[in-house]
Amino acid sequence: MRYDLVSLSIFVAVAEEQNLTHAARRKHTAVSAVSKRIAELEQQVGTQLMLRLPRGIELTPAGHSLLYHARQIFRNLEQMEEELSDYAAGVRGHIRIFTISAALMQYLPRAVSQFLTNYPQTDIDIEEHTGVGVVQGLLEGNADVGFFSSWTPVSGVEVWPWQHDQLSVLLGPGHPLEKRSSLKMEDIVDEKIIGPHRDSAVSHIIDREARKLGKTLNISLRISSFVSMAELVSQQLGIAILPVNEIVPASLHRGVRIIPLAEPWAKRELLIGVKDFKLASPSVKTLIETLTPAHRHCVQEEGNSVRDAGLR
Repeated sequence: MRYDLVSLSIFVAVAEEQNLTHAARRKHTAVSAVSKRIAELEQQVGTQLMLRLPRGIELTPAGHSLLYHARQIFRNLEQMEEELSDYAAGVRGHIRIFTISAALMQYLPRAVSQFLTNYPQTDIDIEEHTGVGVVQGLLEGNADVGFFSSWTPVSGVEVWPWQHDQLSVLLGPGHPLEKRSSLKMEDIVDEKIIGPHRDSAVSHIIDREARKLGKTLNISLRISSFVSMAELVSQQLGIAILPVNEIVPASLHRGVRIIPLAEPWAKRELLIGVKDFKLASPSVKTLIETLTPAHRHCVQEEGNSVRDAGLR
């Protein structure tokens, strides 16, 4: 069933003015033309949309339903016009990113830099959160794209694998364990630890593993910033357990050592998530497809299948 946008616009005006004459004046048309449009709509839907009263009109339940959907249609049209005007003005898109610290300090800056090289007129906002905060931001519509770890419980979000990282131990200069090539949890469980945010996935994991050894971690300080944690380690205020890789050592200083934590649970996957890829903006889809070639391949195969089906 096809609906005429002019008729829907006139219907919305009548519903909001609750008067045919006032709606006609608002739409700069004759009352008879307004009445004709409403009658045609009622004929099209097969039911009465409004009651004609001595002092105006009153919507029927069907009329209220049509008003709701008509407003949604015009709201979507306005959003479409805004996005298209942004394209015409050279602003190709806007992406809101929520990310955990591990992705922000390791992989994300380089990925964003490469993306903006190819799409320089895209605006990107990046906020740092815990993994739970990232997922919550996606579900509540406050973020378009999220970067979090496989340790984070997730439901209602589409995810794709992106990178891997490894928990390592940061030791201050002169620490007795600094000559080791790798460490186990039992080697460090009694150390004074500078811990991450209490709600972070890393915090939950290391607490869990300490309990398995019958221990409680001695966490003297908690801080969200990995860079600040490394600085505190350099001041010999404790050790830290962080997801770091080969990019990080270049930014460390004052003799801080980084030693891999040789535990099976210390390896994890970093994920990219969106609430609903099909409803994502073109800019968000382009970012996801750029960062996840496997997903792009699946999308291409799906498109080819649809086209092939259309040829048969």
